[in-house]
Amino acid sequence: MYRMKNPLDYIRPVPKEWIEAASFLSAVMAGSVYKMINQNKKGIKITLKTMLVEAFSSFFIAFVVYAVLNQFLHFNTFFTYMMCSLAGSMDTLIHSKIEALIDVAFNAAKNKIE
Repeated sequence: MYRMKNPLDYIRPVPKEWIEAASFLSAVMAGSVYKMINQNKKGIKITLKTMLVEAFSSFFIAFVVYAVLNQFLHFNTFFTYMMCSLAGSMDTLIHSKIEALIDVAFNAAKNKIE
């Protein structure tokens, strides 16, 4: 009689680092896809260039969030990946806030110089 293998038997030999990397990438891509779906609903045309830019920026923001939450604050891995996904989907908002902060800082420095 043929007995079906447990799916975990295929996953166990894979190194833990590979599984974590795949989990991180899938969480970031989920956030990026969510963001692209919302942009499509707003009428923004999604092209290959747009997808690549969104994926890269989402990955960069998510990597920073991963570094802070997992490496420095030692949060749960699953929670960290979900926060990475959320940050990846909100990278435009984060970028605009950082841009505004830099703009205020430069304006304040310019006013001090004058």
